[in-house]
Amino acid sequence: MNATGTRALLRRLPKTDLHCHLDGSLRPQTVLELGRRFKVKLPADTLEGLVAHVQVAPTCRSLREFLDVFDVLYPLLRRAEAVERIAYELVEDCARDNIRHVEVRFAPELQRTARFSSEDVVEAALKGLRRGLKDFGTTSTAIICLFRSHGPKLNRRAFETAKKFFRRDASLDEPAVVGVDLAGDEARYPTLQYAEFYEEARRLGLWTTCHAGETAGTANLQAALDLRVMRIGHGTHLLESPALTAEVVRRRVPLEIGLTSNVRTKSVSALEAHPARRMHEAGVPICLNTDDRGILGIDLTHEYGSALRLGFSPKELARLSLGSIDFVFLPEAQRRRLRRIFEREIALALGMEAAVP
Repeated sequence: MNATGTRALLRRLPKTDLHCHLDGSLRPQTVLELGRRFKVKLPADTLEGLVAHVQVAPTCRSLREFLDVFDVLYPLLRRAEAVERIAYELVEDCARDNIRHVEVRFAPELQRTARFSSEDVVEAALKGLRRGLKDFGTTSTAIICLFRSHGPKLNRRAFETAKKFFRRDASLDEPAVVGVDLAGDEARYPTLQYAEFYEEARRLGLWTTCHAGETAGTANLQAALDLRVMRIGHGTHLLESPALTAEVVRRRVPLEIGLTSNVRTKSVSALEAHPARRMHEAGVPICLNTDDRGILGIDLTHEYGSALRLGFSPKELARLSLGSIDFVFLPEAQRRRLRRIFEREIALALGMEAAVP
């Protein structure tokens, strides 16, 4: 199959994006327009000049440098109009990528102001997701991020907001909050500092994920497993510990993989050095995700194409796509609905592959 045909196949595959940051998914054009709309000074006043400040180049040197990009974005995201718009546009972009279901995560305390509460942030995001579902057909749910550099007061407020909007019986028919995450600089703020939130989430039935193992070392991965998280964000350094790898395989804890993200943040030195293929061969459950599509300038079809370079075949990627449904934070009946859609569309996509000489 030639490169054009392969890319068409990858775009046609139905996909989930389970690790997708709302605040990292802005279109550069939207950043420019929001800056003008709200009279927020930006580093450049043209689209061409702005891109270098809102997208991370391959020359990015660290996760810390990657996270600095958000300093440009957040002054734009403290208004309901902006949050609703970017949520809506994200669903539109996902639909173009044939992402059938996206879990959108964000830290409302980073957007909160005296006049724009954490609850207001969530309501605006859900409103945009609902409009996106109606117009484009891609289903979605939301995950509330606690933030490592925030103190107990701010994270407690974020957690209480998650509890207020949480729906254990969430449906594909209505975007809702389904779980919590822990994001931010894990090198400076160890995961176990936030144990109380994960213990409470487990008691309440919230689904849980946690950024861990994105920076060097496995201590935060061990902590995430100790806290019984249901998924792990990145987990790039997992294979450094055979014992932890065996535990992840035994417990079937999936890793939310972001190939381009890990390269740009220097979690790995280059795409060819990424352990995703070796993880898969070791039996570690994985799914492919965009992480921050706007900042990275990618879509999920691009990430599937990157996986080809690691040795995955199109049929293996189709199986990964179908398998990702098992990891979606939704009740089993809703996952069965998704699975039926995926099985039908994957059969059509692979039939297209077979028809290409």
